[in-house]
Amino acid sequence: MFKNNKLSVSVQLAIALGASSAAFMSSTAVAQDAGADKVERIEVTGSRIKRTDLENAQPVLMISAEDIARSGLTSVGDVLKEISTNGASLGLQTNNGNTNGVVRVDLRNCGANRSLVLVNGRRWVTDVTGAVDLSTIPLAAIKQMEVLKDGASSIYGTDAICGVVNIITSTDFDGAEVSTQQSTYDEGDGKRETYTMTVGSSGEKTSVMLSATYTKQEEVMGGDREISSVPIFGLPANVSSAGGRASPTTPYGQFTATKDGVRGSYTLDQTKTGCLPNQVCNNLADFKLYNGNTDGYNFAPVNYLLQPNETRSLYLQASHALTDSTTFKTEMLYNKRTSEAQLAAQPMGGAPMAISANNVYNPFKENITGASFRPTNAARSYAASNTTWRFGSSLEGDFEALDRTFNWDVGATFSDNELVQIKNGFFNSSRVTTALGPSFIDANGVARCGTLASPITANGCTPLNLFGGPNGITQDMLNYITVSPRNVEQSTMHDYTANIGTDLFELPAGMVSAVVGAEVRREKGFTSPDPLTVAGQVLNDNAAVPTRGGYSLKEYYGETIIPLLSDAPLAHSLELSLSTRLSEYSNFGNTTNSSYKLSYRPIEELLIRASYGEGFRAPSISELYQGQNDSRPAATDPCSINSTSYISNADVRARCAAAGVSPTFVQKDPQFRARIGGNENVKPEEAITKVVGFVYSPHFVENLGISVDWFNIEIENFIGTRTAQSIANGCYVTGLQSYCNQITRDFTGNMNGNPGEISDLLALTQNFVGGLEREGVDINVDYRFNTEVGTFRANWDTAIMLYEGDLGQPERGELNADGDISNGNLVGITLAGASGGGSRTKMKSNLTLSWNLDEWSASVTAQYLGKQTEDCRGIITAANGLNQPQLRNLCSNPDATRTEYAFKPGTTEVVATPNSPYATNELKATVYIDAQAGWVAPWNTQFTVGIRNLFDKEPPLAFAAFANTYEPAYRIPGRVMYLGASHKF
Repeated sequence: MFKNNKLSVSVQLAIALGASSAAFMSSTAVAQDAGADKVERIEVTGSRIKRTDLENAQPVLMISAEDIARSGLTSVGDVLKEISTNGASLGLQTNNGNTNGVVRVDLRNCGANRSLVLVNGRRWVTDVTGAVDLSTIPLAAIKQMEVLKDGASSIYGTDAICGVVNIITSTDFDGAEVSTQQSTYDEGDGKRETYTMTVGSSGEKTSVMLSATYTKQEEVMGGDREISSVPIFGLPANVSSAGGRASPTTPYGQFTATKDGVRGSYTLDQTKTGCLPNQVCNNLADFKLYNGNTDGYNFAPVNYLLQPNETRSLYLQASHALTDSTTFKTEMLYNKRTSEAQLAAQPMGGAPMAISANNVYNPFKENITGASFRPTNAARSYAASNTTWRFGSSLEGDFEALDRTFNWDVGATFSDNELVQIKNGFFNSSRVTTALGPSFIDANGVARCGTLASPITANGCTPLNLFGGPNGITQDMLNYITVSPRNVEQSTMHDYTANIGTDLFELPAGMVSAVVGAEVRREKGFTSPDPLTVAGQVLNDNAAVPTRGGYSLKEYYGETIIPLLSDAPLAHSLELSLSTRLSEYSNFGNTTNSSYKLSYRPIEELLIRASYGEGFRAPSISELYQGQNDSRPAATDPCSINSTSYISNADVRARCAAAGVSPTFVQKDPQFRARIGGNENVKPEEAITKVVGFVYSPHFVENLGISVDWFNIEIENFIGTRTAQSIANGCYVTGLQSYCNQITRDFTGNMNGNPGEISDLLALTQNFVGGLEREGVDINVDYRFNTEVGTFRANWDTAIMLYEGDLGQPERGELNADGDISNGNLVGITLAGASGGGSRTKMKSNLTLSWNLDEWSASVTAQYLGKQTEDCRGIITAANGLNQPQLRNLCSNPDATRTEYAFKPGTTEVVATPNSPYATNELKATVYIDAQAGWVAPWNTQFTVGIRNLFDKEPPLAFAAFANTYEPAYRIPGRVMYLGASHKF
C-alpha cells in the first residue's frame, strides 16, 4: 500500500488523472525508484515540459498494453472505438460510406479530422481529408495510449481541437515474445486471427526492438443477422415506395413503355420466363406494371456488415546513447492493409439506358428511355490496398549551462500513405449504350450488335438482355460491358522539429520552467480517379476529377509553468501554465493560438484545474483542392407527394408547382444526385476550449481517485458542406432562392424514367460562421485494494454530453449565426441516414472490475450506451402507403408531435407550426457485458480466454439508420469468443 506522503498523493492523483475507460484501466503513470521517494522527470501528453510528477496534468486517459490485452481487442481502432469520449466514427462495421476500409477516431463527436493522432509525440500521416487511418498503426509495439481530453493547438498545432491521441511504443523490450489470438462470433462468422512476434534487446547504451504483426478479419454478411437482412426490419423486404427502402432498380428491370395501350413503368413478372439469350423476344405478356409495394429489390443481404480485412506490419525501433548526455533514436514502420467493401450489384440506369426498338431482346418494340436494371450475378466490390511507410530519427539529450540543465531534442519524420482501390462490378456507359442499341440474330443463331448490314464486332460486342430477369444475363454480355476502375490516393508528410527547455529561475513557490521550439512541415496529396471515372463513363457511378495540392508551414511555440503559491494557508499549491504557437501557412497566412491553465490544490488531496485554450484547424487538401465529384446522399424530395412536407405544408406544394414539378410526382430514387467539391477560399476553423474540473484522492481511502471535468468546445468558421436534405428543404420548405439555385431537375425522364427527379444538387465546401459547439462532463472513479484473495481494481469512466449543436446554443427554431433555423440541442437524437453512423448518445459509460492473484487474473466489463431517439416518420409513411396501420407500432411513439419552424415566404421571419406530426422511435439504453480470464503457466506462457457481449445483447432497432436497421455505433449482434496465448523467451 502507498504511504500517505506527497509522493503517494502524486502517484494516486496520477492514477486518477490517467485512469482509463472501463475496459482500459491504466497503470501508474509515473516512474518510482524502488525503495526511494523519487520520481523522474517525464513528459506527458498535452505538455512539452518534463515534470517530476503529474499533479498538474490536463485530463488524460491512459490505456496500457495490459489494459488492451484485457479488452480482447486486437486493433487500435477497435480499442479507441469503445472509449467513452469517442463518437460516431468510421470502421470496418461501416460498409457503404467506407469503401476505402479506413478506421477513424472521433473524439467528442466533432469529426475525425478534429482529433489529432500522434505516435511517440509526433504527427501521424493523414489522408487528403485530414484524418488518420488507425489501421496503419500496429498494436503489438504499443506500450500505452494517452488520450488528452482537451484542446491542444498551442502545443501541437492544427487538428488538436477536440482532443489528442498519443500512441507510445515500448522502449525497453528485452527478449522475445510470440503471441496469437483467435476469435469468432457464435454464429460461426467474423473470424479474426492475429499473430505477433516481437524481439528486442535493451542494454546500458543501446536498445533495439522489432515487431511483426499479421491480422486477418473475415466478413459478416448483412444477410446473416436479422437486423441487417432487410432494408427496414419489420417492413416487407421488397417495399420500394411509401417509406420503404428497397431499391426500385431490380434484377427484373423497370421499363417506361406502352403495353396494350397503357403507358407506364413495366417489370418482368417474377413468375415468368421473360426473354432468353440469343432469341428474338416477343414475350410481352410476361411483363406487368411495376408495384413499388411488392417489386422492390432487397439489397441488404449481400452487403457486408463487417468488412474483411488483412494487415501485415513491421515496426523497428532503436536507440543508442552516443554520449552520457546525447541519445540517437530512430524508427521505421511498414504497414500493408487490404480490405474489401461489398454492395449490392451496381444499378444500371440513367440517360445511357436507352433501349432501341430494334434490340432483339426488346419485347415492347419501341424506343425505351429511362430503363433501369440490376444484374445481380455481377457483384459490386471495392478492393482497397493501403500501404504506409514511416521513417523517423531524432537526437535528444541535455547539457549544463548557466547553472541549470537544458533538455533538448531535434527530429525529422517522413511518412507516406498510398491507397489503391480497385472497383469491380461496374459498367462502361458507352458499351452499355451500344449493347442496348440495334441488334440481330446471325446465321449461327447468335445475337450480334448492330444491324445485318452494319454489324458491330469491336471488343466482342454482345447485345445486352435486360428483359430476362437474373438469368437473362450471360457472361459474354458482362465481359463486354464490365470495367474495373482503378483509383489511387497518396499523402506524404515531411516534419522537422526542434525543442529546448529548462528551469529558468526560482520563485518562492518553486521553479519556473519553460520550453521553446519550432516545427517545419510540408504536406501534399492527390487523388487520381480512373480515366473512365473522370470522363463519366462508368455507368451510374459517382463521377470524379483528380485532386492535387499541398501546403507548407513554419511554427514557433513556447510553453512555461509558473508556480504561484506553495504551502500557504488554503493553498497547498497554485500553478499557472501558459503556451502559445505562431503558425505560418503557405496557403492562408498566419494564425496565433494560446492557452492558459490553472492548477490549484487547496489541500494536498484535492486538485482543482481550469484551462482556456485557443485552437484552429487548417483546411485539408480535399477541402481546398478537391475537384467536383458526384455523390449519392440519401434524402427525401419535399416535392414528392408522399413526403411529410408536401402533405402537411401548402407553401411546399406551391413552391414545387412553381418549380415545374407535377402534382402527381412521386420520388423514385431514394438518393439524390449531388456534386461536392473543394474551395480554395476556405479559411481555417477557429476554436475555444474550456475545461474546469477537480481530482480528489483522499488520504482516508488509499488508492482511490475521483476526477470530474466539465468541458466546452466552440468552433467558429466550421468547414463543411450543407447536406442534400438541408438544401432541398431550404428551397422548398423554407423558401430560400439561394438554395433553389443549387438544384436542377430532370423533367425529360431520361435519368430514370421519372420526370421531375433531382438530377443535380451542388454542395461545395464552405465556412459556416455558426459553427459547432460541444459541452459535457467527464467522470472517472478508480479504486484499487488488496485482499487475502487477490488484488482488485474497479474503474468507472463516463462521458456525458450536455449540448451538441450550433455555436451559441440557440434553441430549436431560433436563428443561428449563419441565418439558418437551428435544430437546437441534438444530444440524444440519432442523425438519420448517416452512412458512417449517426449516434449521439447522451451518456457513454464503462465499468470494469479486475482481479489478480499470482498467476491468475480475471475481469468483467460493462459498457453502457445511453438511450437515443430518432425520426420515425418514414415508418408512418410506409404504414399508410401499405394500408397496414399496425406497422405504425414499430415506432415507440407513433403519435408524437412537435412544433415545426419555417421562414415566412420571402422573409427571414420564422413561423412556428405547433403540433405537427413527428413520430419518434426510442433506441433504448444498451449494456454489453464482457468477461475474461487469464493464467500464466510455469513455462512462462500466458493463456487468455474471453467472451465479448457475454449475454448476447442485441442492438436496438434504428429505423433511420443508413441501408438497414443497424446503427454501427453498437456492436454487431452475437457473442465474440476468443482465445489467446503468448510466450516469452
